[in-house]
Amino acid sequence: MRNLLLCAVLPLLALCACDGDFDQRQDDAETVRAGGGSTGSLSNPTLGEFVRGTVSTGGAVGGATVILRPINPDAGVNWDNNSVLGTGTTFSNGIYHVYMLNDSYRGPILVEVRGGGGATGGNPATSASRKLHDMDSPHVLYSVVPLFDGYSVTQVDVSPLTSVAVARCLSLDGSIAGVTGGISTGMFGLMCQQTAEFFGLGRIRARIPSDYAASGAFGNDDLYGRVMAALSQLAKNIGVINVFDFYAGLYEDALDDGELNGSIAVVPNTPIAMPDLGQAGLIGSALRDDYMDPLNLERATGGDNTQITTGGPVDLLITALDAVRDIDNAVRDYDNVVRVVGSVTVAQGGTYQTRIEALDQIGGGIDFHPYGDSAGPSFVEFNWVSSSPVNVSVQPYGLITVNPAAPKGTYTLTLTIQPLAGQTFVTGPTEVHTVKVKVK
Repeated sequence: MRNLLLCAVLPLLALCACDGDFDQRQDDAETVRAGGGSTGSLSNPTLGEFVRGTVSTGGAVGGATVILRPINPDAGVNWDNNSVLGTGTTFSNGIYHVYMLNDSYRGPILVEVRGGGGATGGNPATSASRKLHDMDSPHVLYSVVPLFDGYSVTQVDVSPLTSVAVARCLSLDGSIAGVTGGISTGMFGLMCQQTAEFFGLGRIRARIPSDYAASGAFGNDDLYGRVMAALSQLAKNIGVINVFDFYAGLYEDALDDGELNGSIAVVPNTPIAMPDLGQAGLIGSALRDDYMDPLNLERATGGDNTQITTGGPVDLLITALDAVRDIDNAVRDYDNVVRVVGSVTVAQGGTYQTRIEALDQIGGGIDFHPYGDSAGPSFVEFNWVSSSPVNVSVQPYGLITVNPAAPKGTYTLTLTIQPLAGQTFVTGPTEVHTVKVKVK
């Protein structure tokens, strides 16, 4: 296991010092400094922190309302509209930029994208006859800012598949892999990986599906775009008129038991049975035999099935989608820990944000998925023991807190990081770290 050294850039409420190097490779969601380049149609503002990204259904989702919701200490969503962290609207190309109203907030953020007021989304399966479907007020898509740290701008992309990952986070009640759910850095990281694997993809975070609806959306992940085309085609095949009803079904189906098994009976707002998406010969066949049918005049892009190369990426995707699948079968190892260095200095009454996460590295680059963080439910637990709890303690999300009356001197924090007992999704070694806290 490699240990990546991380120290806080902006201490909270106090002066602090950090010994060692700073390594920002803690998450696979892109982060940039304020004033940096823009990936959308609006330049990156130079003042204030914000969350940005693209909302896509394999086509642009425009005119939808974006709401940033805080997460409670118990990892439940704070649905109080008086507590929202920011609101905005998606542009016609699916891009959104939402300013944070509270830069002092720390922790995960639920990104809610709600329809109504003329919102629409591109639909690959009807790109010729009805390119844009109405995203009405009951239709909602979700994703998560895994950990808002207060000093970087975060890009978070939203799709029906990230909505499935959110629903699965919220569905876990302890009966699956011994895990109690909620929105947290570690929970969302693994749920995204499991959802991606279920749909034959390598990942869905920090990825935008290609615009298979030819609707002007951003996105260049071709296989992701084909999955969205396959799902929209399946919805069309079973008689769903508005594809957003089908996407609402994906969310509700995953919300009730964590599975995409048709357990909700019918597609919302329709009398049509919700299919079991894990059954053989369903999604892949919809892509190969229907969407990619040479006679399909609705297809805007993607080629027909005579162009599929045996053993190529599209062929392998179809094979994966047509196999019997269970989303619970994806198990991961964490192989990196982003941690604070061995010594920090904090003033009396001050705090220091450690931002500790357990991570799985993706490939040979600097992309990671978080499987555990220093607070909230996750698959890797972080246990702190202080040499003097009255004077130095650790609050949620690794926030070291020093009592204003703490005598000056050096205190010791012992941190044990290990897989959460009783769960079976994430494995990895146990590590013990010592952090010296110098109070001045």
